[in-house]
Amino acid sequence: MRHFRWMRIAVFVSCACIAAPLGAQTGVQVTLGATSSGVLVSDGVVHTKLQPAIAPTVGVSVALPTGTGRYRVRLEAHVSRSELNAITADGVKDGLGSLTTIDALLMAEGPLNGNLRWQAGGGALFYQPAEHQGVFLDGPVRRWMVAGGVTYSQRLNAHYTFVANGRVDAHSFLTSALQARNYAGSQGVRRFALTIGVERAL
Repeated sequence: MRHFRWMRIAVFVSCACIAAPLGAQTGVQVTLGATSSGVLVSDGVVHTKLQPAIAPTVGVSVALPTGTGRYRVRLEAHVSRSELNAITADGVKDGLGSLTTIDALLMAEGPLNGNLRWQAGGGALFYQPAEHQGVFLDGPVRRWMVAGGVTYSQRLNAHYTFVANGRVDAHSFLTSALQARNYAGSQGVRRFALTIGVERAL
């Protein structure tokens, strides 16, 4: 429930920024980087954790100005893919196949200090397992998420800007397969992403 409360706050902030007199360049951004995820499932009975490995990440976003200020609203999507590992208490890892995550976000963005800007918002995260097994026995899973971060930008020329983004997001993880096994409660998961790329002004 706490995640849903933050989700509502994030959406409210984004909508408030849309309604306010905001103004900055429209731009399309493409980024590459990596995403580190927390534990999805922690089984205290057999002392095993399920956790994705660090995942290469590709992102694309569109930034939309809405007035005369320095704020923007961003529509973003990121795709990450890595191995899903079962990790024992002794640190032994057993690969369970690849896991793809796709997120779709609505983010508000504003000035912070110099070339730094803050970002905050939320959206949906989709888990796409390579095989329908284990906790993903029933296939793909969608979870709601909140996100925030800081972006650094440096103009390269009249049209292109270098960008570096640091992002953290949070969601609760639970699947119907876990519920069928009477798994007690959902697991809070945080992910951290670092990406670099370019933004093209339109």
